[in-house]
Amino acid sequence: MPLDKNTLKVSSSIIKIVGVFESVNVKKTISGFKSIGYTSDYLDDDTLGFYKNYWYQEFRDLLFLFKGDAAAEYLTKNIEKEFEFIKTEDYITKEPIIKVSAGIKSVELFLFPNGLHFFSIELYTPVLSLSEISELTNCARDFDKKVVIDGETIKWVNWIEKNCLNNIKISSNPTEAPVSVDEFSGSKFKLFTVVDLVNSDEIISPEVISELLFDIGTVSRINTAKGNEQQSPSLAYYDELMADKIDVFQNYAMLPLFDSFTTVGYNLLNGNEGQQKGKYNTHANMYFRIYLYNLFLKYNLFRYNSKINADSVKTRDEFEGFLNTYNISHISYNFLPNLIYHGLRKSLQIDNELKQFQDRINRISQAIQEKQQKRTNLLLGAVSVLASISSVEPVFGFMENTRDSLKWGKFEFYFLVSTLLILLVIPLIAYLFPDKKRKFLNKWRNRK
Repeated sequence: MPLDKNTLKVSSSIIKIVGVFESVNVKKTISGFKSIGYTSDYLDDDTLGFYKNYWYQEFRDLLFLFKGDAAAEYLTKNIEKEFEFIKTEDYITKEPIIKVSAGIKSVELFLFPNGLHFFSIELYTPVLSLSEISELTNCARDFDKKVVIDGETIKWVNWIEKNCLNNIKISSNPTEAPVSVDEFSGSKFKLFTVVDLVNSDEIISPEVISELLFDIGTVSRINTAKGNEQQSPSLAYYDELMADKIDVFQNYAMLPLFDSFTTVGYNLLNGNEGQQKGKYNTHANMYFRIYLYNLFLKYNLFRYNSKINADSVKTRDEFEGFLNTYNISHISYNFLPNLIYHGLRKSLQIDNELKQFQDRINRISQAIQEKQQKRTNLLLGAVSVLASISSVEPVFGFMENTRDSLKWGKFEFYFLVSTLLILLVIPLIAYLFPDKKRKFLNKWRNRK
């Protein structure tokens, strides 16, 4: 008989959901979070020494030491609150049918200078089992899942906005003003999950770990991977997902997917509670931040793609600056963090999207150059016509004769001539400098 994986015991776990939000005034945003109880991180000398010998300086400064103009600002807050997800409810009465118990440990914020920020919420299940972890992750990733918390029934995303994000909106509906980040974030949070099984060598084989990686990583019911259910994957699809598996040591493996990063194994966290809570914990801190950094790259690509049509020149320049600062090739002196980093880049299709976006930028740049060349040629032609006039004296004489025949005063006549010239010059300037024109019109439309 095939193994019922629900019989496997879980020693400990890490479950984090990750979301994205935006702000214009980053300093004001940071100040607002500190006013509601968020605090900065403190690094002791031992941790600083460890980071120095583990990470390349560029990555270390950006996401661990938070040094420099391009680095994130890190804030955290303990919450310690238990609640329930309403997994299913009666279609007519809306009464809950199935509830999933859960708890929150803490919230982390990573606020980047370009205004695109990330949060993670660490969750736990009171009953430590594979089935409960599966139920919790299935509910927790869904924006619109209802929760019962502090006697209130509310959408999960709305509770997070109110209690974790200082009322910053990350979702919108048709009756409200659109939230820009909602245009590219989707309606599901990303998942970072680590499951540490109780060691049982005779049944926890690499095949079992792979099957659990599929079940947990795709938020499927346990035993789905190699089952005979309608939702069980075909062999081809299963092999396709497993092709991205990071499998280095015998006791665990990792599976980076588009919406999740999952680790399953044994002897991962159990017996190392002090390290698990420390600043240089392998999974909860270091590997998680590698995942978060890749999400930062991915979401910024979404963001630039959505902005390119509005202001192509400005977006192109900002994108080139972004790549120069954040597109890092290697992050650590150790091989495994680099392996994880590149595995995540592959699963999130970051390099493919970078290439496509750069090709798009190049095509736009070429089109802009051609248009600018046409405008330059037009301007040069106008200058040549003016230069061909041997003297302005005949023109001035003609204007004076016209003024005399009309019997107008000098002020009235030349004021009219100047106004006509300005009206002729404005369209020419707008044609020669379309980006300036677009920026001016946008400011005019958005004026209060």
